[in-house]
Amino acid sequence: MNTCRASFAPAALLRTTKTRVPSKTAASLAARRAHAVPLTINRSSQFAKRASRAYHIPVRAGWNDFTWSSAKVVSNAPATPEGGLRSISLDVGVDAVNAYALAGQFIQIRTSADGKPAFIAIASAPGARAGTFELLVKSQDGTAGEICAADVGASLEVSPAMGKGFVLDGVREKSHALLFATGSGISPIKALLESGALAGREVTLYYGTQDEAHTAFLEQSNAWGCTVVRVYSEDNGRHVQDALRDDLSAIDASNSFAVLCGQKEMTTDVIDILTTAGVPKEDCIMNF
Repeated sequence: MNTCRASFAPAALLRTTKTRVPSKTAASLAARRAHAVPLTINRSSQFAKRASRAYHIPVRAGWNDFTWSSAKVVSNAPATPEGGLRSISLDVGVDAVNAYALAGQFIQIRTSADGKPAFIAIASAPGARAGTFELLVKSQDGTAGEICAADVGASLEVSPAMGKGFVLDGVREKSHALLFATGSGISPIKALLESGALAGREVTLYYGTQDEAHTAFLEQSNAWGCTVVRVYSEDNGRHVQDALRDDLSAIDASNSFAVLCGQKEMTTDVIDILTTAGVPKEDCIMNF
């Protein structure tokens, strides 16, 4: 399952790369922020056109209360040099795309009428692509592996967009977004960043993977307009939550909220750290 409650890429946490300036001081975080491109949106941009969707309430299909529809594989390529992550685009039709309301939602996919479905988070922002969904899928046993092995032109069966997504209504007045992802959990976080929902805010993304070769969206992340703290486990066994602890003294808890997707250990630890620092638990947002 590739939603936030799914099993993501193994212990995708943690060394610090050259894009992260290692320091335990508030000055280090301030320095990174000074060099980051603020996440502001030109109202003529494609992100701005989707910003108004940020607080829409999605119409959610039940787990089994829906009609399967046909989808066709438009593209299927490696998303990382190693680790088995695939970037897959599906032609699901305009109606299905229009029903996708909030970043963080997912779809069920199966390869046959009697097959077991996989739950896959949508990586493209709502309204970003006419008739298609972008997905990030880890090749493993079962349906996810079958999806990753599908040829361009192959037919799959898909559900409507499901789940509540990342609901930001309660944090509209907060100006600092802290995003946390591990492994393929970056998929719905990417959708959020590209949706326009964080327009005008300062945004810091903590992203943990095994190493650079297992990290998705390396090039695309340059256009996200946020500070990216990459943490690679292969170096020194550090975790995303360790990087957060380094920066905690420079974070204004009263003006910050978090969006999280990835391994349960990471999300639990990060929420504990933030709530202890003064961020209300209800301002630590997940998509389920």
